[in-house]
Amino acid sequence: MLALCFLAKNIALCQQIKEEPQKINLSEAIELSVRNYPFIKAKKAEKTQSEFILKAAKTEFLPDVIVQDQYQLATNNSLIGASFPNEGSFPAVSGGIRKENIYQPVWGSFASLQVNWRAFTFGKVEANIDVAQKAVIRQQYDYENEVFQHQIRVVDAYLSLLIFQKAVHIQEVNLQRAITFREVTNAKVTSGLRAGIDSSFASAEVSKAKLLLLQSQQNEQTQRIRLGELMGTPRVNIVADSMQFYQKLPVIIRDYAAIDQNPILKVFNSQIDFIRARSTAIKKSYYPNITVNASLWGRSSGVNNFTGEYSSNLLDGLAYQVGNYMLGIGIRWNLTPIYRIRHEVSAELQRAEQFQHLFHEQELRLASQSQNASIQIELALQQALEAPIQITAARGAFQQATARYNSGLATLPEVSQAFLLLNRAEVDQSIANNNVWRALLLKAASVGSLSIFLNQVESK
Repeated sequence: MLALCFLAKNIALCQQIKEEPQKINLSEAIELSVRNYPFIKAKKAEKTQSEFILKAAKTEFLPDVIVQDQYQLATNNSLIGASFPNEGSFPAVSGGIRKENIYQPVWGSFASLQVNWRAFTFGKVEANIDVAQKAVIRQQYDYENEVFQHQIRVVDAYLSLLIFQKAVHIQEVNLQRAITFREVTNAKVTSGLRAGIDSSFASAEVSKAKLLLLQSQQNEQTQRIRLGELMGTPRVNIVADSMQFYQKLPVIIRDYAAIDQNPILKVFNSQIDFIRARSTAIKKSYYPNITVNASLWGRSSGVNNFTGEYSSNLLDGLAYQVGNYMLGIGIRWNLTPIYRIRHEVSAELQRAEQFQHLFHEQELRLASQSQNASIQIELALQQALEAPIQITAARGAFQQATARYNSGLATLPEVSQAFLLLNRAEVDQSIANNNVWRALLLKAASVGSLSIFLNQVESK
């Protein structure tokens, strides 16, 4: 790390790198990501919101109990004739009918207690509750799917960080190898056993190794930030614990679970159920309401009922003079929206069909992904088993090339080629091992069960 600070000459970057590294294993990374990531929190809040909406829908069974009390200072003039309410935006127009208008205001009061109960709704309330219940199920599956997809992203980012960390280590070893070789070469050039160009050639190899190290460190830092972002705590001092990812390969099985339990398919299914429930609720909205009403009310006025005498005394207008009660049952049925409702129901059914086709598309995509993952696992496993043979051969070639060079039997380009071959073999081996795990992760993502991957990790 100090070498990177010296080479990059970037004070801010050096300060970040000098921070105490925090090693974190895969389980901790997944747990932190689910707990801290803002979008997961948003999905959880959305799920909780749907639960409250369901509770609100269940209160539709309760009657409306309305209590009100009012006091007025107003005139009392009217004419014979009818009027209709203007959505409650204008006061009642009832009053005394006389030859002359009297503009002297008087006090009045009115109090009422009213109970309205929709005793029979022909299933409309039940349908609305069913819609709310289906919404809760949909949001639950949506939340679970988002958690699952985010966990897959976190594991993928973790594996990427592992390979970049491994690459940094490989390039550090490669740089040290190049420096050692340059020291040997410079000694031979100084003693006259080799031409001066060999020293320049060896220095070029060191420079090349430094550049490879810098590139690897840059990739590692970028991936650290990416993993930190997915964990909800962006930082550059995260170190992924290899957890023996490079010591052992996962045990490959041939019989995996079917894709029908994938969380994203459950989301589509729940969305279809929600739309169908909503179409039923829309259809039932056409049915009438049968309402039971019970009311009590009392009134007072500054105008005497018997003499018609006006009084501006506050107490005369506020002391209740008459009282009434009412019990009744009524039916209310709006007959004309039937055509609009039919079209709305048809639109919902078409939307359900749309999601059914999207469900089949997603099912097809997951089936293809699952088959591809099985192929990738087989090929990655073969590559991982072949990689040790390559690296053994590359190390032998490097040792032979350096021995021949030290004996004066080989040229420096031959040694350079052996350097490149060994470095490439070390990188290929780490990538091959990592690819087996990534292929297994792809299989877990297609099946919809992260335990396929995590059980292999935790069993180590």
